[in-house]
Amino acid sequence: MMTAAIHLRNLTKRYADTAVVDALSIEVPEGSIYGFLGPNGAGKSTTIKMMTGMIPPDEGDVIILGHSIRTDALKVKRSIGVVPDNLGLFEYLSIWEHLDLIRSLFDLKKEEFLHRSSQLLHLLDLAEDSGKLATKCSYGMRKKTCLAMALLPNPKVLILDEPFEGLDPVMTATVKKALKHAARRGTTIFLTTHVLNGVTDLVQQYGILRSGILVAQGSTIDLARIGSTLEEAYLREFTVERSLDLEWLG
Repeated sequence: MMTAAIHLRNLTKRYADTAVVDALSIEVPEGSIYGFLGPNGAGKSTTIKMMTGMIPPDEGDVIILGHSIRTDALKVKRSIGVVPDNLGLFEYLSIWEHLDLIRSLFDLKKEEFLHRSSQLLHLLDLAEDSGKLATKCSYGMRKKTCLAMALLPNPKVLILDEPFEGLDPVMTATVKKALKHAARRGTTIFLTTHVLNGVTDLVQQYGILRSGILVAQGSTIDLARIGSTLEEAYLREFTVERSLDLEWLG
């Protein structure tokens, strides 16, 4: 049995009397890519915020590489790379300065930093704009900057909130190749999305969240064995018959 790099144990977050994440339990094996799926408002970003220590859970715990986010938050944060939903860039730092900030936080050696950052900037088509301030960057450039920051320390776990949003098809394919490469080398990847066509050929394990509740989970291999797809599994949970009474249209 594979070791779980990420373990969510009855993770719960409430606002007022509403549970936006309700007793969520998930195990993600080391070196796998887990797709955390659901529509906007399902609770995906709230889950990410609890996993990364941005907000505390009301109940339950997050265990990453054997460390609890409740009791060992610093160890957790030093072992993960994160792309948050709000990106969290400093408006008046350049792309290069953001990478240099990661260098200092993770105490990367100068030679290693220069080698990795140069590769990432070229991979993500940011090299020519590395001196540009975040406030002058497009949304896609900001997303790519966050991806570069997450990858730079070579973390054992990547937690990515909508990593392909804002990327063009060519860059999406490039990032997917990089994530597959990282997973083959042992990195565990937990990513959220509400756009299925971006992950159907990427994820190996999946969970589907609806109104804070995990309504389905499994592996894409098991889906294939029964002649189903990730898209079909998702649509079974969310498709609603709607009357298309638009006689005026066309």
